[in-house]
Formats: sequence, structure tokens, C-alpha cells
Amino acid sequence: MAAMLVAFSATNLVAQEEKTEKVEKTETTETTETAEETLKAEEAAKLAAAAKAEEAAKLAEKAAKQAEKEQKAADKKAKKEAKEIKNKEKEAKKAAKLKNSIAKQNKNISKVERKIAKLENKLSQDTAAGKLSPVAIEKLKSSIAKTKLKLVKENIKLTKLERKQ
Repeated sequence: MAAMLVAFSATNLVAQEEKTEKVEKTETTETTETAEETLKAEEAAKLAAAAKAEEAAKLAEKAAKQAEKEQKAADKKAKKEAKEIKNKEKEAKKAAKLKNSIAKQNKNISKVERKIAKLENKLSQDTAAGKLSPVAIEKLKSSIAKTKLKLVKENIKLTKLERKQ
């Protein structure tokens, strides 16, 4: 019986050792599986973080492009407004210059008309007084004709300037 007891306890011991080995194997496989799962989770988290970072970079790039586009549009608009102002100033200068030219032309016409009146007055008075020779009379008439021609040219210039206005 003692031998049987020893044999029974030996088989118990062997069975118990086998159970312990199974439990240890299970624990080691569970820890390795847990470690693998942790690594996979960490890797997935890294991939997700990388994807988020990439997405954020894309959004930032898009925002930068949009801001650049808006800046270009604002610059273009500012240039256009500056050009319009410059053109308006140029037109104002042109109008003022034209106005001055017309005033000057009117003054020239008035001057020529006074000269014609003076020459005609001299011709009539000197002819009545008998101071002029026939050659001098012809000379005055020629001078009056030239001055009248000049008056016509001045009037044509004035008409052209007024048309421009």
C-alpha cells in the first residue's frame, strides 16, 4: 500500500507539474498575445496620429493657398483702383490743359480782331485825311487781308479744340 501511495503521489505530482506547465504556457502566451496586441494598438495609434498630422498639414496648406489667393485678389483690386485714380487724374489734367488752350485761343482771336479793327480804322482815317499814297493803301489792305486770314485759321483751331472738349 505504501508503494501504491508513493506511486499515486508520484502520478499526482507529475499531473500537478503538467498543470503548472500548462498554466505557465498559457500565461506566457497570454502575455505575448497581450504584448502583440499592445504593439498593434500602438502601431495603429501611430498610424492614426500620422494620418491626422498629414490631414492637418493638408488643411494648413489649403488655408495658406486660400489666404495667398485672397491676398492676390486684394492686390489686384488695389492696383485696379490705383490705376483708375491715376486715369482720372490724367483726364483732369488733360481737361484743364484743354481749357487753358481754349482760353489762350480765344485771347489770340480777340487780339487778331483788335489788330484788324486798328488797321481798318487807320486806313479809313488816313484815307479821309489824304495822308496815304495808293501804294500805302494797297499795303494796308494787304495787311488787313493777311490778318483776316490769320483770324480764320485761329477760329479753325478754336473749333478743333472745342470739339475735343
